[in-house]
Amino acid sequence: MFFRAFKEARSLAPPFVFSIACARAGIPLLMIAPPSGGKSVIIMAVEEWLKAHGDSTLKVSRLGLKGLRQLTDWLRSERKATLLNEDYALIGSSGYMVEKMGELIGALSYAKTYSDFGLKINITVDRLGFISGVQPYWIFDMVTNPVFATHLREKFIRYYVLPCSVTPSISERTAIDLLTTSLHFKQVVVGYKIPSSFMNALEVQVGETRAKIYGEKLARELSYLIPEEDIEKALDFYSWRLVFDAYAMEREIGERHYEVTSRWHEYTVLYWLLRRGALTREELAKCLGVTSLRSVDRATTKAINQGWITSYWDSAQKKYIPSLEWKRRLVA
Repeated sequence: MFFRAFKEARSLAPPFVFSIACARAGIPLLMIAPPSGGKSVIIMAVEEWLKAHGDSTLKVSRLGLKGLRQLTDWLRSERKATLLNEDYALIGSSGYMVEKMGELIGALSYAKTYSDFGLKINITVDRLGFISGVQPYWIFDMVTNPVFATHLREKFIRYYVLPCSVTPSISERTAIDLLTTSLHFKQVVVGYKIPSSFMNALEVQVGETRAKIYGEKLARELSYLIPEEDIEKALDFYSWRLVFDAYAMEREIGERHYEVTSRWHEYTVLYWLLRRGALTREELAKCLGVTSLRSVDRATTKAINQGWITSYWDSAQKKYIPSLEWKRRLVA
């Protein structure tokens, strides 16, 4: 597919291209990946590409009330811009500011206007894009927070970074250069059909009404970036990254609130096997950043029970690989 054009950075290419499309469509995106999963590289590449194509961008982190007021002044002057953040957990200087930023971005991205009379904030924008990295283990805190239920869950797209092929490790600068120089903007919108799989995946995340709005905007922006013969295949490819949210996060109605089960252990194991190929327990321990092999065993057992990975023996060594089913769904 089209992503092979990015060479050694091809596993970072899908979230990079999708991030550009979300930014240009004014749709807030949470890009979920484990530590060392490429979030910062993708954010830096997005910033460089957007600036090179005339878009206003601003990186935000640890904002307090003073910083929030400066941000609102900047947004008033720009009107059409993209905010970038490497880790959503650190977007505000306190829990209150993290919630406030979620409220503000959700409102501006979807309704184009936001008011807080207590803080004397009243903003209207033409388009606000927002791209932020998220650690998978922090997702549980997000979905159990009231702000998530009211501002993030049905407005922010959650994209799980899942490598599309085994790729070698390359330097940060090389990855950014490959991403930014391999993606070209077309001036003409070509004909394409939006697959039902893509619309259904969006419905899982943002509901039927927003799915129609987001689907049309995203497909249009992706058509500017992806060759005509690959657009429908790419949309179907992206549908599995979006619908993965339903597999990684299970929500049930409890007695007093939603009961949430996060499968971030399983997701992290699957991520590294897709990126590095067959791995032993010891190799997985390095990828996961743990010293105890029992920790690896707990995570792999969970992933095997979900049917996401499997194992085999090679020269008296046990190795883990993605299951055939998920490899078929995720590998380009």
